[in-house]
Amino acid sequence: MESAVTIFNQILKMFLMMSVGFLLYRKKTINDDTTARLSNILLMVATPCTIITSFNQTYTPEKLQGLILAFGLSLAVYAANIMIAGVLCKREERVEKFALVFSNAGFLGIPLVTGLLGIEAVFYLSPFIVCFYLYAWTYGVIVMSGTREGVTFKKILTNPCIWAMVVGVLVFLLPQKPPVPVMEAVASLGSMNTPLAMLVLGAYLAKSPLIHMFKNIAAYRISVYRLVLIPAFLLAALSLIPDVFATIRTVILVSACAPSAALAPVFAQMFHRDISLGAEIVSLSTILCLFTLPVVIMLSEMIW
Repeated sequence: MESAVTIFNQILKMFLMMSVGFLLYRKKTINDDTTARLSNILLMVATPCTIITSFNQTYTPEKLQGLILAFGLSLAVYAANIMIAGVLCKREERVEKFALVFSNAGFLGIPLVTGLLGIEAVFYLSPFIVCFYLYAWTYGVIVMSGTREGVTFKKILTNPCIWAMVVGVLVFLLPQKPPVPVMEAVASLGSMNTPLAMLVLGAYLAKSPLIHMFKNIAAYRISVYRLVLIPAFLLAALSLIPDVFATIRTVILVSACAPSAALAPVFAQMFHRDISLGAEIVSLSTILCLFTLPVVIMLSEMIW
């Protein structure tokens, strides 16, 4: 119950920060260009720095084993999501499939995991974020474009979050850690992750008329799949993981049960799909997760 209260308080705090982004966008203090630039800073600087910071800890074989397990579980979760989307969504529902498969593990997962388990737990979240981009630039491109021609491994190999994990693993494995001022600077840049992410998400919320969003049946349907069906599946599947890996189990659960990825409307725009639908699914699922995630965490404590 304590973890559920913690996650509720963390989400509430994040919604308060999101409301600032919402108001700034509605008051035209920031616009689409500002939001895009903030997203780039988040992707290029803040999130990679958070990932690297999480790896700045003493090496143990147990932690390495846990990291490998987290990577395997992350691959499996995305593969399962793709199969679920294939069953529940029609072939032409491309934006819906993307929003169902991909959770907002970077924007929301990092602050949620940090608030619940501490920055060290992001160590086990990093593989989930890496897998996000691996799948997004392969399956995500295919499902949104309708063709394999748009798949490019350059997009994967040049993603800052993937390289951040490579650097982080080196920091983790090396007996001599980087100088303290270097890691403190990296940690300070990483601390921008949560406020920047919330400002961007708040601006996304402000883009769609709230009345239209709350009337969108498709947005409700995908939100239920993402916030109820997938958590129910994971609560059962992750029960098979031994208690010795309880932290990893919780990290994967929180990350996978987050609302739809903010990348959905971005990809929709990139491949000439329904941008409004993508934005409304992201916005509605983000609002609803205030109620669903604490329940999921509470159920996990009861089951596990």
